[in-house]
Amino acid sequence: MKSKFTKWGLGILLASALAFKAYDYRMESAKESMVADWAWAKDYTLRYIEAMPDDQLNLRPTDSIRTFREQMLHLTTANMGLTAQALGVAPTIEDLRGLEKSEGYQTKEELAAVVAKGYDFVISNLEATPTDKLNQEIKLFGQYDMSASTALHKAFIHQNHHRGQTAIYIRLAGGVPPSMKLF
Repeated sequence: MKSKFTKWGLGILLASALAFKAYDYRMESAKESMVADWAWAKDYTLRYIEAMPDDQLNLRPTDSIRTFREQMLHLTTANMGLTAQALGVAPTIEDLRGLEKSEGYQTKEELAAVVAKGYDFVISNLEATPTDKLNQEIKLFGQYDMSASTALHKAFIHQNHHRGQTAIYIRLAGGVPPSMKLF
């Protein structure tokens, strides 16, 4: 009788180990997809900055909305701030709250560099985060309960939203936004 129980117990242990390994693989695969998506977003956003005419970075289509430059700095602030909250890491830009309204980043090269730095922050911290930490529950902005991966997904949606808004800025300035590159 003991032998049947031992075989049964070992079978459950082996099945559990295999299931855990499969789960770990799925999480690792999801993490790799997230890293690839953020790398794609970085490239796409930098192509938007490149498409904007040099002398139009401060174009503001109406008084009630951000300039092109402010939009890019805003998405950078959010990328870094949301990632910092989601993963419990410190941002690499000291004053994220003041970034959008700073007087710096007046050339395409300066703007592209700080935007790239924001994306690199997300990508490098995501790569360095253990996959199990992505499932941990956090409290975003001290009030929204969600997993770290959900918070990063919300950051991804946010940057897509703001980059997309800038397509009209580029057209108003006489430029052409980069074409979509899904694949």
